[in-house]
Amino acid sequence: MIRAVIVDDELNARENLTFFLSNYCPQVQIIGSAESVTEAVELIQSTHPDLIFLDIEIGEGSGFDVLEAIKNTSTEIIFTTAFNHYAIKAFKFSAIDYLLKPIDIEELKEAVQRAEERIKGNKLNHRLDFLLNNLSDTKDKKLRRIGLPIQGGIQFFALDEIIRLQSQSNYTTFYLTRNREFLISKTLKEYDEMLCDHGFVRVHQSHLVNIDHVVQYQKADGGYLILSDNSNVPLSKNYRDNFLMILNKF
Repeated sequence: MIRAVIVDDELNARENLTFFLSNYCPQVQIIGSAESVTEAVELIQSTHPDLIFLDIEIGEGSGFDVLEAIKNTSTEIIFTTAFNHYAIKAFKFSAIDYLLKPIDIEELKEAVQRAEERIKGNKLNHRLDFLLNNLSDTKDKKLRRIGLPIQGGIQFFALDEIIRLQSQSNYTTFYLTRNREFLISKTLKEYDEMLCDHGFVRVHQSHLVNIDHVVQYQKADGGYLILSDNSNVPLSKNYRDNFLMILNKF
């Protein structure tokens, strides 16, 4: 059983989430709730929950004030938020689970399942630290690191280490500097949406490249790119105009 608390300043939000969890996530036991930063800190320090459902905006404070006060906790966090576009990308880049309000039941079930797996595996990492760094980066709308689920945990990479991504059906292979590659269980479309504002461009149905690692554009054989690792990537005519337009900006 996962012992959880809910931190949200809206009564309806707390009641709705409690209802959803009791009906769709029977492995979760709600052991308390709080509507302010002070209440949340006291509750968490007294109950030591396995999981916190944490609202971002809590009255005059925020969920990050709670995290600052309870430092060095190994408790799993699922954020509930209505943050803007770039802040949502910060969550994705940091591999942090979040739920957009109004909460979708299927997304809730999936987030709880991932939290349960991390709790059982007793995995500790620095996802929250990276989230806070990425949130500060949203001021200039330039995120610099991404968390990838690798070997039962989360590993973080600078974006400039990533040379290209290639679709493998419902998986994506990341090709990084120093001959590293990782197969990730997410689609290329998901990463295209995450990375398109950060120097990555779709050049083919199966390929996404870091524009900084493009060394040559060859028109022969229908068009292809040579990247910094000497790999060749086809440039589809459906993506050629957009690629050339973006290339001219760099």
